[in-house]
Amino acid sequence: MKQTQTKLLNQILFSVIFLALSISSSAQTTSISKFYLQAGAGGGTYKNGFGDISLQTIIKNKWSATLSYQSLTMDPKNLPSDYRAGTGYVLFIPFTDKVTSDMNTLSLTAGRYFKLGRNIWATTEGGLSYVSGEKVSFQHTEASSTNLIFFASTSSNYETTSEKTGSVGFAMRADVNWALTSFMGIGCGTFVNINSIQSPIGFQVKLLVGYMGKEKKNKH
Repeated sequence: MKQTQTKLLNQILFSVIFLALSISSSAQTTSISKFYLQAGAGGGTYKNGFGDISLQTIIKNKWSATLSYQSLTMDPKNLPSDYRAGTGYVLFIPFTDKVTSDMNTLSLTAGRYFKLGRNIWATTEGGLSYVSGEKVSFQHTEASSTNLIFFASTSSNYETTSEKTGSVGFAMRADVNWALTSFMGIGCGTFVNINSIQSPIGFQVKLLVGYMGKEKKNKH
């Protein structure tokens, strides 16, 4: 089942990249105002850290649509308040064995485009996403310690088991972007993904590469 989902995801990503190249080559002669690839990173609730790659299209300077893929690592939503991670050292190098919950999302969102300046714009979007992630279960246990000359460890006070599962979620995002050149820009934004596995909220900064539709200065 997992191999089938991975194969399907790869087919979708390859199809989107092919579509991106096709649209980008003709963007200046169609109703597409801007079309670009975005690569972002950030953090948010549940102490999450994530990477994001997406394709965004601006249509007739009115509408926007985005296909995005996110990979998140965060604290499980049901992390016990008295949870203590396993700790120790190997050859005097310390380590922490902390439980995390990994989640991947593939989202298709659409919404409105707002021009804020000559080469600055914002988008607000909502849509559906497919979410695959881990549900973590905790079982309280007694912590134990090992102490040798070059190695020492103290186990966590909880044993954990994780179950991989999938879900359909609702994604929302809002972004502000700035075209630095005709083919490159920067931006920042926020997102939320509401689903039955875990619903993170986050903030990111990103790099844009593609057709920016940059406006030239008016000559007087």
